[in-house]
Amino acid sequence: MVFEGIDGAGTSTQAERFAAHLRAARRMVHVTREPSAGPVGALLRQVLTHRISLPGARQAEIMALLFSADRLDHLGAEIEPLLRDGYVVISDRYDLSSLAYQSTTAGEDGAGSGAIVEWIRELNRHALRPDVTVVIDVAPEIAEKRRRGRGGAEELFEKTELQARLAEAYRRAEELVPGDRVIHIDGNGSVDEVARAITAALSAVVER
Repeated sequence: MVFEGIDGAGTSTQAERFAAHLRAARRMVHVTREPSAGPVGALLRQVLTHRISLPGARQAEIMALLFSADRLDHLGAEIEPLLRDGYVVISDRYDLSSLAYQSTTAGEDGAGSGAIVEWIRELNRHALRPDVTVVIDVAPEIAEKRRRGRGGAEELFEKTELQARLAEAYRRAEELVPGDRVIHIDGNGSVDEVARAITAALSAVVER
C-alpha cells in the first residue's frame, strides 16, 4: 500500500502510525519510502535538498526519469522480496508522486496535461500496482505551517504556489492513476484524528 500527499500532508507520520497498528495485530510490516535508500534515491535526495542542481529547462523530465529508475530499483531490491516473504509493505510515496509532481512542474498546462502524464505512465509501466493508495488531502496553508514547524531548509518542491497546485492534482488522483484503488483521507485534523480515519478506511483492505 502507498501513502501520498503534498509536502507536509503527514504521509511519513501516518505510514508509521498505521504500521504500528498492524504490528500490534501481529502482522509483518515494512515501511519504506521514495526516494529510496538505493543509489538513485540517494542522488535524488541530493537534488531535492539543492546539493545537486539540474538544468532548469528540462528539470521535470529529468526528475521523472530518475524517479522511475529509482522505483524499479526499489521494487527489485526491497519491495518485491518482502512481499514474497509475506510482509505488508507500506511505501511513503510511489508513482502517483511522479505523476502529480512532474506533470505539475513540466510546464504551463499543469497537472493532468495529456502528453507528460502519458509519458510518465509509460516510464512506470513495469511498476507493480499497489493494493491501495491512501491520499492524505490537506489544505496547502496547513501543510506549509507544518513544514515550517519541522524546520530545515526549503526543499526543491516546497514552494507555496506549487504546493497549492499539487494539492489540486492530488484531489484528482484517480485521473492520474486510473484503475488503481484510491482512498482520500481528510488530513487537516490532528495526527490522532487522521490516524483513526486511515485505520477505519483500511480495515477492509487489511482483512483481505
